[in-house]
Amino acid sequence: MPLERDEGEYAYAGQLMLDGIPPYQLAYNIKLPGTYAAYALIMAVFGQTPSGIHFGFLLANLGAIVLLYFIARRFLNSFGSIMACAAYALLSTSPAVVGFNAHATHLIVLAALAGWLLLLRAREAGGTGTLFCSGFCFGLAFLFKQPGIFFGLMGGAILLRELFNTRPIPWRRNLPGLLCYGAGLTAPFILTCLFLWWAGSFAKFWYWTTTYANAHAVDASPAFARAKFRWFVGQLEFDAVFWWTALVGLVCLLWKKNRNDRKFQLLNLLGFSILTLCPGLHFTNHYFVVMLPVVALLVGTAVETAGELFPVHSNIVRLIPVVLILFLCSGIILEHSAIWFWISPPDVCRELYLGNVFAESPEVGQYLAQHTSPDARIAVLGSEPQLYFYAHRHSASGYIYMYDLMQPQPLSHQMQLDMIHEIEMTRPEYLVTVSVSTSWTMQPGSDQTVLQWMKKYARENYQLEGLLVILEDHYTLRWGDNCRARTPEMTDHNLAVFRRKSP
Repeated sequence: MPLERDEGEYAYAGQLMLDGIPPYQLAYNIKLPGTYAAYALIMAVFGQTPSGIHFGFLLANLGAIVLLYFIARRFLNSFGSIMACAAYALLSTSPAVVGFNAHATHLIVLAALAGWLLLLRAREAGGTGTLFCSGFCFGLAFLFKQPGIFFGLMGGAILLRELFNTRPIPWRRNLPGLLCYGAGLTAPFILTCLFLWWAGSFAKFWYWTTTYANAHAVDASPAFARAKFRWFVGQLEFDAVFWWTALVGLVCLLWKKNRNDRKFQLLNLLGFSILTLCPGLHFTNHYFVVMLPVVALLVGTAVETAGELFPVHSNIVRLIPVVLILFLCSGIILEHSAIWFWISPPDVCRELYLGNVFAESPEVGQYLAQHTSPDARIAVLGSEPQLYFYAHRHSASGYIYMYDLMQPQPLSHQMQLDMIHEIEMTRPEYLVTVSVSTSWTMQPGSDQTVLQWMKKYARENYQLEGLLVILEDHYTLRWGDNCRARTPEMTDHNLAVFRRKSP
């Protein structure tokens, strides 16, 4: 399936790493570089293609399911554990959370589940080494994306509960373990800082992920947050049955007696999963992936309780949990069967991301690759970093997203001037302009300096070579003279490819 823009950012940054260029040197972003490194590793093994990337994330998701099973067996019976894994497998690949895209949230879940499982094993067998490894995995969750730090705090809450539940408090015995856990938790970030300092890009890394990130962090308005949340709920369709079953499982968990550790562990996971989801209140669909492990475990709890409610040695009664499993799984499979099995990947991309240029990006990237030398620079004026990845060409400016430039914030004007300066100094061979609203996300009060410059700069220095026009669900892509002869059809919803004019 073609890459969308978040995947394009990760893939381009990973591609740069494979080319020997450290993060934040040619591509700026406020995210930590863990997902970039994961993409680089996946592409080194499976190839620099969308298929290779998605296959690598398929394996990561399978790894999460295996880890979830070993965790579930500590709290649930076999029926409940199997149902938890089935629920996670189906929900984590559902269109409702665009789960078949390779997002950082899948990696956060993988790392957090590994950290949690190691922490549970450390409680059973002891060992400061296991606690260090547990903290390290939770530290990776943070490195994949900043909200992952809440899962590290979840692990800390488990350790502190054990400590304070013992009287007198055994500080001397437990302090080495706590220190090892803390050392593991901070190790990935410290190692990343040391590597970027050695690579010479630490200053930009610190500015973008710390200094600018603090200025950039703006919580969504309550009205916007409610609208995004309602939009997600509206996308659930049959998936909602799993979420309602999880709510039933939560009631069952609270209702059961003498299972305090299970209650604490699952409620702890629930609380910190919500905290991981909520920073900024930007309830984008794929953010909800971090909620799926606790949803799956609560679904398993509901299934287990359903079996316990009928303590009869009848084979028919014993089938009740099995029937529930088959009903839930069959319903979600039938609901999404067209997208999962029948519609072609480009058409799935168009259906899910109507009005965007993701499905057409491979052709545009291939054109740029065929008509430029390997060391050529290109500029994309729009938030479409996947074009750099497909073309395997370096960006003329480190500003690969226009969102930061359009935010009504104090630094936006200077950032626009910086990007303009970088492009004019680099003089890219090709310029791509993207007139799609989701590629800019303009807001009331947005500075439009770069938009005015873009039109003038393209007209004076470049010649139109390709034009993609988007009219509702119809896409038309033309090249060369055929494109130039039809320029009157240009609309405000298009992608245009320009080649620099000969001196």
